[in-house]
Amino acid sequence: MIRVQRKYKVIKAISVKELEKEVNELIQREYKDTEGFIFRASGRWQCLGGLSKENDTWVQAMVFVQEEE
Repeated sequence: MIRVQRKYKVIKAISVKELEKEVNELIQREYKDTEGFIFRASGRWQCLGGLSKENDTWVQAMVFVQEEE
């Protein structure tokens, strides 16, 4: 399988608890494409780096990594 980074997302929240909830929802969901004409693929969101705080907002960068056959 080949790993391909498809998308990036920056999640912002007022508290660490809210940020944790949003990040966990993305991480736990797996996306599958089994109907592709050329290839089959599955992908997941992963954290890119650690938490950071900008002003009063917590920020986490996410990347969508897809594995293709």
